[in-house]
Amino acid sequence: MVQLVLTFCMLAWQTHCTEERPVMEDMGLTACIVEGQQVASTWLADHPSWMLSRWRCEQNIPKQIPS
Repeated sequence: MVQLVLTFCMLAWQTHCTEERPVMEDMGLTACIVEGQQVASTWLADHPSWMLSRWRCEQNIPKQIPS
């Protein structure tokens, strides 16, 4: 399993950052790379006071089961 990890920082206060891990079902590495760009773009359109600092695709992350 592959997990998309996006790190966004505030434009006005660039040391204040947040990490987002959008839920995307059954995603492979190629899909993560391609779809990750679109997910980041959509998030930024909804949050104009933030900027994308970095993003990555983590592999072999176990699926978390909600409690």
